[in-house]
Amino acid sequence: MLLVTAVIPLASVAVASAGFDQVADASPVGRPGTVLACAVLAVVALAGTVLAWRGTVGSTRTIAAAVLFLAAAVAAALTVFLLIAAGSALGAASLTALATVSLAMIGRALLQAAPHGPQR
Repeated sequence: MLLVTAVIPLASVAVASAGFDQVADASPVGRPGTVLACAVLAVVALAGTVLAWRGTVGSTRTIAAAVLFLAAAVAAALTVFLLIAAGSALGAASLTALATVSLAMIGRALLQAAPHGPQR
């Protein structure tokens, strides 16, 4: 469920950035950077969800959680820039805020996931 609440808002912001100049202008990285950032954040959310579902251990878990929390920080920064721009970018800001929380919750779930299968 967290994956859906992270990927759909990010995809919506990517589409809005590609289609609306106000959203693209509000982002510090412009239209292509916003689309690329949203795509990368969605892939990180997917990878983190798969790792949490599989229950990884050790340094893989720590590194993946750190990447997820870094992705949440990037999404939070994008949210702040969209909020500062105001105007029609407020809808996109609310979507990136939702994605920020979802990414952080996926990271937390990854840290709390019980490992499955044989351990080495």
